[in-house]
Order: sequence, then C-alpha cells, then structure tokens
Amino acid sequence: MGVDQVIAVDLGGTHLRAARITRDGTLTHHQATETRANEGVAAVIDRICALVEQVAHQADVAADTPVGIVAPGPLDPVRGVIHMAPNLPGWHDVPLKDELVRRLKRPIVLGNDGNGAALGEALFGAARGARHIVHCVIGTGFGGGIITHGLLVEGVAGLGAEVGHVPVDPNGPRCHCGGIGCLEAFVSGWALARDGEALVQSGRSPSIAQLAGGQPVTADIVTAAARQGDPAARAIFVQAGRALAVGLAGLINLFNPEVIVLGGGVAEAGELLTAPLQQWLPTYAMPHIADHVRIVTSALGPNVGLYGAAARAFLVSDGVPPNAIRLPDR
Repeated sequence: MGVDQVIAVDLGGTHLRAARITRDGTLTHHQATETRANEGVAAVIDRICALVEQVAHQADVAADTPVGIVAPGPLDPVRGVIHMAPNLPGWHDVPLKDELVRRLKRPIVLGNDGNGAALGEALFGAARGARHIVHCVIGTGFGGGIITHGLLVEGVAGLGAEVGHVPVDPNGPRCHCGGIGCLEAFVSGWALARDGEALVQSGRSPSIAQLAGGQPVTADIVTAAARQGDPAARAIFVQAGRALAVGLAGLINLFNPEVIVLGGGVAEAGELLTAPLQQWLPTYAMPHIADHVRIVTSALGPNVGLYGAAARAFLVSDGVPPNAIRLPDR
C-alpha cells in the first residue's frame, strides 16, 4: 500500500483546479483559478505550482506527498510530456513532469484527462467495482477512457484511447483534431454551439437568436432552447444522440463493457441526448453484446478530473507501472 493522500491537479483549457484527496475519496482544500493559457506555457506552470503549494500548505501534507495531474492530450504518461493540447495554445512537447519535479520537489504523476476520468469513476464513482468500463466526458470537447479486465487501455505510446475521435461519419464535419466526422464533431460543446450558430445565421431558430441576444451561441443556449421546445434546437440533439449511439455501439461491439459512464456538461442535457441515444443504440450495437452493458451518469461531476488525477497517483504509489495502469484486484 502506497501513500494515503495526494494532491490532485486538473489542468483544463479554461480552469485549473487542485485539491487534497485521501485514499477513501475525501476531497478537501479545493482551489481553482483560470488557466489563462493565452499567457503562455511558463505562466500556466507558474499557476500550477502556486495552486499545489497553496493546497499543500493549507492541508499540511508531507513534503514527499505525490502530485497527480491530468491534462488534455495527446501526452506521454511515462515521460510526462504533453505532445499537444488543442485548448492550450503553445503546448507542444512540453516536459511538464520534469519541470514540476524540479520546482515542487515532489513525485509527479501525469496522465491524460479522459483516461484519468475513467480511473476516477472506477475507484471512486459510478463504475466502482467494475472491470470493463467505457467512460465519456462530453464537455467543450469529448474525452474518454477505456478499461478492460481492469487494465487502462493506453496503447503502445500511452496515447489511447481517444474516444471522442472515433470517426462516426466519413462525410461529417471537420473536427478540431483535423479529422473528419469524429464523434466530437457531433457531440461536444463546440459542436452544439457551431450548429446553433448556423441555425441563427439561417434564421431557422428565433429562440436561439433571442437567448443569444447578439452574443456568440453556446452549448448552454442550444440546450436551453431545446428544453423550451424549439424544434430546430431539439433536432441538433437528435443528431448528436444518434452520432453518440454509433460511436458507443462501436465501442460496445469491440470491448463488451459492463458499464458506460456519461459525464461532462453536455451530458447534463439529460434526456435531450440520452433519448435519441437509447432509440438508436439497438440499431448499431450487436444485441447479445449490448445486453451486458448499462449506461449510467457520472457520480463525480465536475470533480472527475481531480479524482482521476488522484486515482492514477495512488495506483503508481502502490507500485503499478505507469505504462500499464491496472485497477486493484477485487
């Protein structure tokens, strides 16, 4: 058994958060600030160090307490290098682990945020006790992670599993990753905002235009219009739900999971998204495989990144190799 507490850090494109998390899942001394990634890599690293030191001081943790950090990828969890982060301008091959070790003098464990979320739900959340898990974080983008037989699927270079970048339509829209027809290009905050803006520009959704009030359309505005019954806004969710069904069916057919966890801000739209998902899933998923899966909502909410960072740090402190992250035996 390794350490009994860690400092967890969630590095996001918009917000940077940190907290102390104990092995039983108690989260305390939460701190947050804006990432302000436009100020450059060095400034963001300065803020990470400041938050960690703030939590460490307030929680009075030992000097050798590990820091677990999750970040957008693709990244190398063994060397601790962020290769690219679309929502963090200028982050190309940044040796974040080495820099934080040098400055904080603490063990640093870095992992992809989507994979971390899967670990967090497996150890502390809605997938606790499961060994075959698909986790989807549907927020501004679409992250995710896959666990099979208790082993986190990260691939040969630690870059898998980019659930949101599974292609679901060869004729679909261009994704922020550069691909065409990715799941994220249909089911994400930016995709909903893009489609909502198109409705405003074409005059097909006066309600979205009214809610936007001349400002850029957001996913929250599209969701609000759909909840008010706007047919064009609801059609966006039908399209998103069907695309989600295609993507999840592929993962169901490949991995035969026992649980799929849906989290993130877009997933909070609830039945607007899940009703078309449930309608179309039987069309694409093989029935005998799909019979074994249950789809649940995240139990960790906005703290899933922090719990994911903590989960990976605890496992590494227990001696689990960073290139073969595995859940504890039941």
